[in-house]
Amino acid sequence: MSFLKSFTLLILFLTATISMAQNNQNFDCKILKDIKLKYAHKPDNTDYIIIKDNKHVENLEDGKYYIKSDLEWLSDCEYNATMTEITLPDFPFKAGEIMNVKFEKIKDDTIYGTATVRNQTFPIKFIIIK
Repeated sequence: MSFLKSFTLLILFLTATISMAQNNQNFDCKILKDIKLKYAHKPDNTDYIIIKDNKHVENLEDGKYYIKSDLEWLSDCEYNATMTEITLPDFPFKAGEIMNVKFEKIKDDTIYGTATVRNQTFPIKFIIIK
């Protein structure tokens, strides 16, 4: 292989590697350990989530119902939430079940990620409440 071809492949490889690294490092998930969020798809501002260290509380219908979970942080951007108390009627999951949550992007005041429970994965999108 000629020097020019080798050099071109090396530059292409380095550019792709740097681009991927920048895409994966463009946000800091440390803010998630002490934060208040609301669902982006719900116009109702009475539902909100508080994450404080290893605790997660989701308040629904202006505090009438809640879901509480203990968090095990796997990284700054991922945790396993063990649901401990659920008062929401007809909620499809039960206390003791574990939901894995991975945050993939924070842009402006919006957080994007995926949640998985019982082998079901679905997208999540939150807005930071200040």
